Amino acid sequence: MLRHRAFQKVADAEKRRIVLHVILASGRSQREFDAAPTQRFEQLAHTRKRLYILHLAKAQTRVSVLVMLGSAEKMKRHLHYARMNLSRQIAWRYLRRPTDRLVSAVGFVSVLGLVIGVMALVISMALMTGYRGDLQRKLLGGNAEIFVYSVGGPIEDTARLVAIVRQTPGVAEAAPVLFKSALVTTERSSTGTETMLKGIEPSRAAESQMLAKIVGPRRAFNTPEGERGVAVGRYLATKLGVTTGQSISITVPVEDSGSFLPRSASFVVTNVFDTGFYEFDARWLFIDLHEAESLLNAPGAANLLEVKLVPGADLDAVSRAIDKRTEHRYAVSDWRDMNRQLFSMLKIQQLVLFIVIGLIVFVSTFNIVSTLIMTVHEKRKEIGILASMGAESGTVSRIFVWYGTMVGLLGTATGMLLGVVICWVITRYHLVSFPPEIAQVYFVSSIPFVTRPIDLTIIAVFSLAVSFGATILPSLRAARLNPVEALRHE
Repeated sequence: MLRHRAFQKVADAEKRRIVLHVILASGRSQREFDAAPTQRFEQLAHTRKRLYILHLAKAQTRVSVLVMLGSAEKMKRHLHYARMNLSRQIAWRYLRRPTDRLVSAVGFVSVLGLVIGVMALVISMALMTGYRGDLQRKLLGGNAEIFVYSVGGPIEDTARLVAIVRQTPGVAEAAPVLFKSALVTTERSSTGTETMLKGIEPSRAAESQMLAKIVGPRRAFNTPEGERGVAVGRYLATKLGVTTGQSISITVPVEDSGSFLPRSASFVVTNVFDTGFYEFDARWLFIDLHEAESLLNAPGAANLLEVKLVPGADLDAVSRAIDKRTEHRYAVSDWRDMNRQLFSMLKIQQLVLFIVIGLIVFVSTFNIVSTLIMTVHEKRKEIGILASMGAESGTVSRIFVWYGTMVGLLGTATGMLLGVVICWVITRYHLVSFPPEIAQVYFVSSIPFVTRPIDLTIIAVFSLAVSFGATILPSLRAARLNPVEALRHE
């Protein structure tokens, strides 16, 4: 009961202090103010721009009701929310309707700089993510996740090894392949062009989209008349000067009694494929596995086994299981080992790119700092009035924290939206594609721009954190402003 009366006395004293501020601000007497209706009180407060007095007076009125109900915690919470809401409203008013043209121009530049920085971050991260994912997808589409091979020479007992590997848990398919460097001659290229020849089973095209592009719509390398067929990449076909239906001669070195002798065969081009993976499109020839065994004089042999896994299978666990089942007689590696340096380089490159372009966002925060400092200087009269009427330093500082945070939110949201739209347009219309001489360096002929939610979240958090950090110094400066000095010459 005593605590209830104490809270009520405090609330009544605070209300009397606020009413006194209103009287002083209006220049009217106590009697005139008591005779004025409530609507006149609100109109006067609005006209004199005393938003703080009106807002806090309403809050204190509600506080007195809460005190009468005996809820001190609700009183404190309501006061806190009222001050936060007031700071946010003032900050939004400063941002929406700046009174100084210079401050308005600097604020626009700060938002624009943040938009450009965030947009550049989104596009660069989408570029690296899309490039790495596309390269990985094409590597796995044309090859496999796990490779089993013999170190000393070709695999002789291929059928038995395939049966063992296929029984391993997590393995979806295991298929033998036979490859060899070859020399290709045509009517246009009589001197020969060095390529890689790879023999695969055409039935694998039903399980892989990339192999389906390579084998062709007939799902077979041979011609309808039964002639031996070969699939050629579009860059290699342009270089050789051949099209579908024309013949080429393939020559490979074959070991015979300890020496290598050339062995040639004629093939008909049955498909000119375009996988988008430059390594396949410019260097590789694909033929039927049985034709490769015949050409290389290696019936039943294979250079390696390509192993595809079921979705969600543990790559390391399956590799260890295959190594154990084959009694450690064969080497077992995966696509990460074969391309470790490449993908490690791409990860480092993406990190460096994020840091370098992130500096654009960091530099743009200097514009936010300058905008806030100029706003503090422009609004020193209003700050002095708020402080003289009892506004705490925390309330004043929160105004400019909210101002900078709103600038950060606006710039970040706009930059992310523009970045995502630009990435979609580039990917949809294949605007980033490379000629053969550039594709040879990057291994792909075009790059998709892929935006991931995790990348967008990291960029948004980084941008907002930097924008929030830029508000600390100006807000502290505004909170330390002396109301006497601010109003001395006003």
